[in-house]
Amino acid sequence: MELLALVLLVVVPIAGWWYARANAPRHTWLVAGVALGLVISPVSLGLYSTYFFGPLGFPTGMLGLVSSLFHGPPGYQFALWLGVVPPNKVVSGLGNVYIELLNGVLWAAVYGIVGSIIDWARLVLSRKV
Repeated sequence: MELLALVLLVVVPIAGWWYARANAPRHTWLVAGVALGLVISPVSLGLYSTYFFGPLGFPTGMLGLVSSLFHGPPGYQFALWLGVVPPNKVVSGLGNVYIELLNGVLWAAVYGIVGSIIDWARLVLSRKV
């Protein structure tokens, strides 16, 4: 049940986009990208947990599996590099929290850069009109 609560984190990027659209329209996609990056790894795990709801959860579960396989390893490798988690051991407990925090920082930077590029492109295209 806790894993399904992770799906509710999808509200964070939606709220960030909505807030930025109202208060900083030139940086809407930057804010939305950072907010998405902060929660993408836990949301992926939450989507993967819907796989066990039978045939209706299969598409979202597979989407979550692919997404967590993509978004999870960079945080683990970063945690290994920093020495936060021991190598060649099963990670559990507080180690998972460290990995997800590092994933949030990493993916917030990546998706924030992508959002900044989108904002820049929108600004350039709007000036050509």
